[in-house]
Amino acid sequence: MPYPPDYGGIIDCYHRIRSLHNAGIKVHLHVYEYGRPRSKELETICEEITYYTRDTSIARHFSLLPYSVVSRKSDEMIENLAKDDFPVLFDGIQTTLNLDHPTLKNRKKAVRIHNIEPLYYRTLAKYEKNIIKKLYYSLEAARLRRYEKILSKPDYLLTVSIVDHDYYNRKFGNSVMIPSSHPYDHADISTGKGEYILYHGDLSVNENLAVSEYLITKVFSKVPYRCIISGKNPPAELAFKIAGYGNISLIPNPDNGKMDNLIRNAHINVLPTMASNGLKLKLLISLYCGRHCIVNSTTINGSGLYSLCHIADSPEKMIQKITNLMDQPFTEDMIEDRRKVLSRNHDNKTNAGKLIDLLFPAL
Repeated sequence: MPYPPDYGGIIDCYHRIRSLHNAGIKVHLHVYEYGRPRSKELETICEEITYYTRDTSIARHFSLLPYSVVSRKSDEMIENLAKDDFPVLFDGIQTTLNLDHPTLKNRKKAVRIHNIEPLYYRTLAKYEKNIIKKLYYSLEAARLRRYEKILSKPDYLLTVSIVDHDYYNRKFGNSVMIPSSHPYDHADISTGKGEYILYHGDLSVNENLAVSEYLITKVFSKVPYRCIISGKNPPAELAFKIAGYGNISLIPNPDNGKMDNLIRNAHINVLPTMASNGLKLKLLISLYCGRHCIVNSTTINGSGLYSLCHIADSPEKMIQKITNLMDQPFTEDMIEDRRKVLSRNHDNKTNAGKLIDLLFPAL
């Protein structure tokens, strides 16, 4: 369910639908329900929404197929898709169980690739502390690696970064890079200085939790500045760790408006990551509305956004960058540089137009 648009691929999916709607495309959304309520906001930008129930039973874990894929099996969806001849856009490899179904043989098909999923699950396994979850992530990574060959079937794989584009073009030769959609139709950045340093992300994801702990112990606790960590569903142990430091605070579960304000009012957004594939949407969002951004090479790899970020690959270099930047106001010239670079590849309207050209070449 791509609403509320509050993390990763969901942000991309929702704002892609919004951009297509703004361009006059009537989107018929087929969506699985599991834990998120139906949304009036989503209904206003879709021509039609058809809901299905995801099968999250234990039995699905014993399939040779990835659990994330086989749990999204629906004969009803195939029957509904057969009622028209519109192009079909599968959002993520997880939705592709019916990609090669005979009913869809003559349809224009594309798959949105948010990252290299087997590598992503391998990263989750690496940083997971719970042995059962670690086993699940490792098994899912292996299953996804075997399953990936399905991605040779669509007309297009819509990748979000240069790294992912090159990877899938080497394997299947059908990749087209269209970067992630996002909430901003233009850069909206404040000049001057902010009063704190911010790290933000989904804190229920173990990779982001590992980054938070790294920043707390090796960076934020070593600088004389106010630091904030904010995101969804932080575990109790993170709050306990932060409580031991006077200059670090935790803001849990901010709504989209509050998170936007946190990013906008920070002086520096610090956004290192552990996994190199995909496009880090939190970086893109921070570049559209935040001031200085410090990242590591992993975050920026294949993004084409090098000129807009300060790169630091060790705690010592990160601390040095923070010290230097805290005295540097963000200027109008910096904002103009951002706008020029972001408009080249990350404009929602332009990227919606590229997608329309692929799916509806006669328009």
